[in-house]
Amino acid sequence: MKAIAYSKAGDPQELQVTEVKKPIPKAGQVLVRAKASAITNLDYIRFSGRIKKGKTPFYVHIMDALMLPGKQKILGAEFSGIVEAIGKNVKSINIGDEVDAMTNGFSKGWAEYVVVNEKSVCQKPVNLSFEQAATVPVAGITAFSAIQKAKVKKEQKVLVYGATGGVGHFALLLAKAQGANVTAVCSTRNIEMCRGLGANSCIDYKKENIFKTGDLFDVIIACNGSNFVGKYKKILNKGGIFVALGGSTGQLMSAALGLLRSIGSGKKLTMATQATMNKKKSLVLLKEIFETADIAPFIDKVYQPTEAADALRYIVSEHPQGKVAFSLEFGDID
Repeated sequence: MKAIAYSKAGDPQELQVTEVKKPIPKAGQVLVRAKASAITNLDYIRFSGRIKKGKTPFYVHIMDALMLPGKQKILGAEFSGIVEAIGKNVKSINIGDEVDAMTNGFSKGWAEYVVVNEKSVCQKPVNLSFEQAATVPVAGITAFSAIQKAKVKKEQKVLVYGATGGVGHFALLLAKAQGANVTAVCSTRNIEMCRGLGANSCIDYKKENIFKTGDLFDVIIACNGSNFVGKYKKILNKGGIFVALGGSTGQLMSAALGLLRSIGSGKKLTMATQATMNKKKSLVLLKEIFETADIAPFIDKVYQPTEAADALRYIVSEHPQGKVAFSLEFGDID
């Protein structure tokens, strides 16, 4: 079978379509004919140093060698496709099902065929294309973890800071699906995108300071924002909750100490991650939400397998809106 593979991290030109061994599902596993796969930070981190600064940090090579040993390395943490075969004891998935899934070890999704554990795969939402569905298992579950942590409810005032990135736009979509009144913070060029995703109001951070508007929120979800937790605390209502999703080291440390900082304030400061989520249950719930609310992830661009280097350069250099994905139709590529 064909796959987008590389032998050494650093130069995105290393990513080439090549022949690799087709996997075979074991007991409790599913073999999927992949149709699309999204690009996550778990993928592009191996090449971002060279793209941005012309060199790759040494620790990236060490990380890459430990996580993906061998000469033919295949990335891809999330994907979608059609089930071709199932191993023994698989009960929730059938041959022919259209599915989305999180890959084993967050890798090997950029290929014609992918083997995944049954607990990490689910029938894809019927209203989503394969490209859209491929963005749900990592970014969607990550955003969903914040929605559940905050227990977002109907008519609550929710602020999503960084509302147009891969995770941020999912947080906006899912908060709206819960019936919340959502304010999106984004840059000038992304205002129309946020409105299109259903934001009740938009704040252009280049023109207006959300911390000085006087508005208070029941829930704040910060997606890779540039502000420390203390600033968000000031615009939380009594009984409100702040949830961090990613960000700088300082932000994450501040959020991790949020419970201590919250004592006596009547406000909760915390963080969320997909690592704590039940993957199967989350995918099933997300399928129901996307179908019932008839919402869809925002796809900035879709690339072909032979354009892998261009795709990574774009996502690292251009700050895409929403997600960037591969269409995994290899065809007669040599």
